[in-house]
Amino acid sequence: MSVDTCRRQIESANRELGQLHQKLAAERRREADKVARIGQIERGITKSTSVSSLQSKAREIERLNKDIEQSKKKQADLSEQIAAKEKKKHDHERDLHKEQGKEQQALQKDQERRMAQFEANLRRSLTEASSQMPPTAMTQTHKEHDVFISHASEDKESFVRALAEGLRARGVNVWYDEFELKVGDSLRRSIDRGLVKSRFGIVVFSSAFFAKNWPQYELDGLVTKETSSGGKVILPIWHKVSKDEVAGYSPTLADKVALNTGIQSLDEIIEELVAVICPTANSKTADDFDIVSTVPSTQE
Repeated sequence: MSVDTCRRQIESANRELGQLHQKLAAERRREADKVARIGQIERGITKSTSVSSLQSKAREIERLNKDIEQSKKKQADLSEQIAAKEKKKHDHERDLHKEQGKEQQALQKDQERRMAQFEANLRRSLTEASSQMPPTAMTQTHKEHDVFISHASEDKESFVRALAEGLRARGVNVWYDEFELKVGDSLRRSIDRGLVKSRFGIVVFSSAFFAKNWPQYELDGLVTKETSSGGKVILPIWHKVSKDEVAGYSPTLADKVALNTGIQSLDEIIEELVAVICPTANSKTADDFDIVSTVPSTQE
């Protein structure tokens, strides 16, 4: 049974329960109307009421009492139907909870499989690239980097290029596509080498980032690197996005405290990053990044 099937069953049960409750309310109104009619008849009986009129009123009261008894039976039957339907609804809700648990486990296993496949592909591509390059080229291309900048090209002009240049001016060895890529380079292999050879990964989250495939490829690589290393690798920056937008893209990433271009200047962001990336010049380390800055839930 699928999650969608369970949800449809619950929705159907809710509709049927609504109809049953409406019928029960209608029967209760009918009973109340007939009780009120009996009271009206009884109040109309006086000393001057004729025998024939009394007999007629008595017959009407008798008929109304029978109607009341029938209404009570219908109410009892409807109440039983409601109780049975509520039980079925609770059973469907229990089934839904079980199916959601199974679905979550399947998603987690699929994510683990995808991450393992990505890591295997990354290793294979690096091996292939290494075997195809002369030693001098390998020495030049496989240099170590302090940080890899993952971003969408739409954010270069507004923020990323100045960030990369500012970090490089502070002595940080930055893997940034405009610094590293040459004509004829394989984009995928260059990115793979940059991911492997960088100690940290700055990820500039933006609306453009969420809509692009290459940034997602880079982010998957950084998540794999962080998971396998057991240490902190991803240094997030929120660029013109709110916490809700990041959470909609990835709830786990939204939990990471990040730098934010909406409340910090470029110089402040560079200063914070240098303090983490180059701890010899500052007492802060990667483990301190979660308290580097405060991020509001929304961007003004």
